[in-house]
Amino acid sequence: LGLASPLLPEPQPQHPVKKLSPNERMERYIEAAAVLSQERAPQCAAALRALKPLLSVLLHVLILLAVGYGKLYAHAYELYTALPVQQLQMVMGLVLCFFGGTYVTLIAAVEAFRTMGGAGVYEHLDYVWGQVRVVAAAEMRDGLLDENNDGIADVDQITAEQLTQRKLMVCMKAVEDPSCLQSAVGSLWAACLAVLATLKMQFAQVAAYAMAIAEMVKFPILRATAPYLAWGLGPDLTKWVDPIIDSVIKFAAIFLVWYLEKFRAAFYSGIRGGRMFANALLDYCEDKGWMDKLPNFIASKPFNPDESYLDEVVAYTLAAAGMYWQVTHLFFLPFPINWLLWPLTMAEYFLEVQVAWK
Repeated sequence: LGLASPLLPEPQPQHPVKKLSPNERMERYIEAAAVLSQERAPQCAAALRALKPLLSVLLHVLILLAVGYGKLYAHAYELYTALPVQQLQMVMGLVLCFFGGTYVTLIAAVEAFRTMGGAGVYEHLDYVWGQVRVVAAAEMRDGLLDENNDGIADVDQITAEQLTQRKLMVCMKAVEDPSCLQSAVGSLWAACLAVLATLKMQFAQVAAYAMAIAEMVKFPILRATAPYLAWGLGPDLTKWVDPIIDSVIKFAAIFLVWYLEKFRAAFYSGIRGGRMFANALLDYCEDKGWMDKLPNFIASKPFNPDESYLDEVVAYTLAAAGMYWQVTHLFFLPFPINWLLWPLTMAEYFLEVQVAWK
């Protein structure tokens, strides 16, 4: 069970079984959630039932997106593992050159994971993902069961409360070793907290600037907007005026400071990525014997990278191109790259807020 195979083929029933449509089944799961929240939060249960058609469509779309991105990143991971070291280094260099500013905290988080023992983290992640696939397979098999042989899936003939209990039981039975799963999840959680703490220390200046800016501009903004917001909320919700304005100001300050930080990150990552790409490219060309075919004014014979300026020319040219591309695009990704990397962009925004928020 590996990370490169995120999806399982749907099992086939022994005889034809009639199942509910995906939207109908999603509505049953929403009803099950409403039943669970009925006693403690009746308003939440009423909202779930009222928005059931809309939530059903949204959840179905989210599942399709998750499946699509899972396949995409699985193929990308297969390509990553298949590339030789030199070609992989060239790819990583290009990523740093052209995306180092856009994904500054995400790249730093990956580096922190590697520093803290990336192999151990990967083993735990691989185990958890394998258990997720085992549970998913058990759930799919359970959805096709027809023990009374009436041609209708058993899960479609029980109440929402029974459905919840049944699915929970199926998931718990499918887990092979709960203790190992608990240990793996705990290790991943500890690693995430350690990485987040490392990022907070690494970008402490960014957080300090963001909070300082928010504090300086809060009073004039509060004085100008509080009366209008208080009027809009009404007398019963006036107590929410200050928290709402404070949160909005902090979010704006965080994104402003991170945007300025991206310029510095783009400069650093451009040079670093350019050096990685140039060194790997020259090593690859030298292994292929292509350096001997170049003119002497480009590559002296025998070629010695320590005595040549060719690697610097390639590195700094690529670094300048990468930084120019990021700055001219305002650190936003063009279509269709933005759609392909949308999950990574969301992870970047999440880390930026987590690192800078106090």
